[in-house]
Amino acid sequence: MAPIPPSNGRADLAADQADAFLNYLFSTVARRPKPLRLREGAGVARYLKTLALEMEGGEVRKRLERLAEAIWDMLFQFAPIQLSDKQTVIGFLEKHRSTYLAGLDQVFGLDGAFQQVRDATPPSRADQFPAPQLQSVNLSVHGLGRLHADDDLTERIYAGYQALRRAGVRNARGRIAAALNRHKLRTRARARTSTEWGSDEVYERVKQHNSRLKKQARTPEHWESLVGVVVAKWISSYSTHGQTRGT
Repeated sequence: MAPIPPSNGRADLAADQADAFLNYLFSTVARRPKPLRLREGAGVARYLKTLALEMEGGEVRKRLERLAEAIWDMLFQFAPIQLSDKQTVIGFLEKHRSTYLAGLDQVFGLDGAFQQVRDATPPSRADQFPAPQLQSVNLSVHGLGRLHADDDLTERIYAGYQALRRAGVRNARGRIAAALNRHKLRTRARARTSTEWGSDEVYERVKQHNSRLKKQARTPEHWESLVGVVVAKWISSYSTHGQTRGT
């Protein structure tokens, strides 16, 4: 079995929280987002907005409008967009100041903003809004390095195993397998073989993640610290978000 680091200064889970914690871990999984395409996304947002405008007022219309706005915001943040050069920006602002931007100019006054654009050095980076490498309801993973995993399921399994073992919960692997199957998550088994989880499949993922941490660790003490960080991260996330989901 993968050894369990000592308990000094670590975050722990109470044994009677085991089922709720596992339910939280596997109710969602952070996955690698598909690439965003600006033209495709803009067309979708315009379609939803137009559909909403053609409806009578009501909750469904409000939700469609919010969805369209969320997609616009998502595209602005994460779709690949080439920055304009300074002169193009200045020309655009001057061209539309008396029409599309007139209301904004009247309310806030745009002279200061326009002058800042003229005087400031152009931005040095076009990637101020890097897309998340993994995304779920409560988790967004960013970073300069390239993640090789398509989701964070292995880390969640590892955190669940370590947390349950530390809490003295018996049959941790079996409990985790049952939770994974309950949430209809599947193994990477080949076609025409069972994709349900069992104790062995769970423990294989535990060993995989443990191996990753040991490769990162400089000393056994550093490994213990890394394990503690993983467990504390997910217990903290459960404490923050788990209760609001009714887990």
